[in-house]
Amino acid sequence: MGKKLLLICAVAISTMCLSFSAFAPTAQDSVSGYVYDQSNPSLGLGGIVVDEIDSNDNILSTTTTTESGHFSLNVKRSSTTLRFSDPDYQEFSTQRRSFDLSREDCSNVSIYMTRN
Repeated sequence: MGKKLLLICAVAISTMCLSFSAFAPTAQDSVSGYVYDQSNPSLGLGGIVVDEIDSNDNILSTTTTTESGHFSLNVKRSSTTLRFSDPDYQEFSTQRRSFDLSREDCSNVSIYMTRN
């Protein structure tokens, strides 16, 4: 009888642990959104390089915006800085923006770049 009770308790506890972990929020590990021309906010900018950088400007991860200006970047750090640049044409000023993925929703950010 004691072994059955012990087994029932163990099953109940493990079931409760699994159910709590199923509803736990998942950690965000990416920043995504659109890059726009500030002088024409309806115009998404394609070909903009998006770099996750550290405090020494070392690149940790990188991507490029699509033709419509969309980007999605898996980041290495939950508190990070992204650099948005136009290295091919240098038509737009480089922008830097910090994100704290543990405190803010970074799944649909908007970045507005100014022309040089």
